[in-house]
Amino acid sequence: MKKFFILVLAISCGMVLYWGNSHWKERTVLSTEATARQETNKPAAPAEEQQVTDKRIDIDKFQKISVNWPADAKRRFEQTLLEGIPYKILLAGSSALGSNENGWAFAAKKELEETFGKGAIEVDIQVFDGTSMEFSNKDKVSEMIAAEADLIVLEPFTLQDNSFVRIEDSHAHITNWISAVKEKNPDTVFILQPPNPIYDANYYLVQIEELEKFAETNDIPYLNHWTAWPSTNSEELIPYLDAENEIPNEKGHELWSEYVTDFFVSN
Repeated sequence: MKKFFILVLAISCGMVLYWGNSHWKERTVLSTEATARQETNKPAAPAEEQQVTDKRIDIDKFQKISVNWPADAKRRFEQTLLEGIPYKILLAGSSALGSNENGWAFAAKKELEETFGKGAIEVDIQVFDGTSMEFSNKDKVSEMIAAEADLIVLEPFTLQDNSFVRIEDSHAHITNWISAVKEKNPDTVFILQPPNPIYDANYYLVQIEELEKFAETNDIPYLNHWTAWPSTNSEELIPYLDAENEIPNEKGHELWSEYVTDFFVSN
C-alpha cells in the first residue's frame, strides 16, 4: 500500500512539472510574438536619424578645401565647427541670383550644404529686384542684418543701377549696408561679386571696373566670376543669357554656380 501511494505521488509530481514547463513555454512564445508585433508596428525613425551621410566636415578637410576663403571667414568657420553650431552664409543680390531651384544661388546652396554637412553650414538666399537706391530706401538691409550671417556674398545691384544710380552713389550704398550689418554683427565677413556679364556692354563695363576698384580700395574680397564667362564682345556669351540679354539662362546659372562652388570648395 505504501508503495502504491509513493507511485501516485511520483506520477502527480511529474504531471505538475509537465504542466508548469508547458505553461512557461506558452508564455515565452506569446511574449516573443508580442515583442515582434511591437517592433513591426514601431514608427519609423525620423529621416534625420536615418541619414548617415549628413556628417559634419572635420577641420582637417576644411583646411584643405578652403584655400580661397578670407582668413577671418576661415577662423570663424573653425570656431563654429568646434562649438557645434552652423556657419551661416547669405547669398544676397538681384534677380540674377535666380528665383527658383534652377538659379545658381539655389544650386550653390545645395552643393555647399551637402559638402560641408547641414549641421556645419547653412546657406540662405535673399533676392531683391531693384536698384541699390531702392534697396536702401526700403530698408532691405534690415533683412540682411536679421540673417545674422557669418559671411555675406553680395551682388550689389550694379546692373540695375545702370542709367539710374551714379557709380559713387552706388558705392555709398554698399558702404552703408556693410556698416549697418557690422554694427549689429561685427564679425560678419563680406565678399562682393558683380552681376552677370551682358553681351555688347558699354557703360556697364565702367561700372564693373569701378566696383572691382571699390572692393580693392576698401579691402573687400572680390569674387570675379566674369573670368569664367565668354567676353562681353563675343557672340559666344549669348547662349548663356536670356532672350533680353539681361540675366543668365539655365546654362549661365550653371556656369555661375560652378564658379562660386569651386571658390568655396577647392580641389
